[in-house]
Amino acid sequence: MKKKQDWLILGAIAVIAALLLAGTNLITKDRIAEQALQAQHASRIAALPGISGFEEMQEEAEGIDNCYAGLAADGSVMGYVVQTTVKGYGGEIEVMVGVDTTGAITGLSAGGSNFSETAGVGTRVQEEAFTGTFIGLTATPVAGGNVETLSGATVSSKAVIGGAATAYDHAVSHLAAE
Repeated sequence: MKKKQDWLILGAIAVIAALLLAGTNLITKDRIAEQALQAQHASRIAALPGISGFEEMQEEAEGIDNCYAGLAADGSVMGYVVQTTVKGYGGEIEVMVGVDTTGAITGLSAGGSNFSETAGVGTRVQEEAFTGTFIGLTATPVAGGNVETLSGATVSSKAVIGGAATAYDHAVSHLAAE
């Protein structure tokens, strides 16, 4: 009889724990989504500084997660911010690139909510020492060409460079269409 009571108690604890987790998820999911949007907006501002706002471009292009036109106070386009997601060594890396109207890269960020590159090695793709090498480029980023890969983080850095190339080319195609 004691074993039956133990299973009932354990089952009740499991049901209560599941209900508490489900309730917590319901309560926090909107706030988590809001924080993710705020983080993306902050990344767009960092990628294309000095703009007044953004307008999402409604389009579907292979390899492109989203594209925003950066707008001046008068509504004119100051550049584009394009996001791609690439496969790094540890998983997905979101690469966001800002390109101004002269075709120069104004900023780059690498990371995202699923970023899981190896700490101290692959995570170096997020450091200014790497991302800063893209700023000012007026040509498609090329690994070993106009951007050097990171020693010890070759897979991660090549992935970011490839994502930056895709994003850059997409932004330049918008500039050419103006």
